[in-house]
Amino acid sequence: MRKKQSREKQAEELKSHIRESDRIYRANGRVNETAEENEQRRSEDILRKFARRNNMTAAETKERRSDDQLRTIARRNNESFEVRNQHQASDRLRTLNSRATESNEQQERRIRCNALGNQNRI
Repeated sequence: MRKKQSREKQAEELKSHIRESDRIYRANGRVNETAEENEQRRSEDILRKFARRNNMTAAETKERRSDDQLRTIARRNNESFEVRNQHQASDRLRTLNSRATESNEQQERRIRCNALGNQNRI
């Protein structure tokens, strides 16, 4: 229990530090940045994002994944027919690749589960 509280406290401190860093960045302004400064800022932003995600609680991680999935669904709903077909083709290839590398035991289990699932639909 203490470890969890300690972890949550560390996460809150890190979040506070990140918010303060963000505030300082905005206060300084980014108008006169050189390309190198811009690149440096972006890499630091990425590192802060990773730190923030690594210190998320399980609920926050689940919520972020759910949000990511919703964004993906929304993006795919707005795609053209050709792009949608391209995604479906890559999804099929991914499935075929995973099946090509599965063991005989895994294949038998998958076939058995599919058969049971189909019986339930009849």
